[in-house]
Amino acid sequence: MNVDQHIKVAQWHLEQARLHATSEHACGCPPNAHDQKAIDAIEAGQVKEELTCTLDKA
Repeated sequence: MNVDQHIKVAQWHLEQARLHATSEHACGCPPNAHDQKAIDAIEAGQVKEELTCTLDKA
């Protein structure tokens, strides 16, 4: 994905989080492996730039 596409995906996720926080809506869906990797990196304070696609890597 290019920078613009990453920003659009991030904006979508931020809007979903805002909606979940301000309404009765809750999707209840579990994070997929890629999302969990991002959650783990944020929680560990280890955000880094990925130079290659790591979607299929564990």
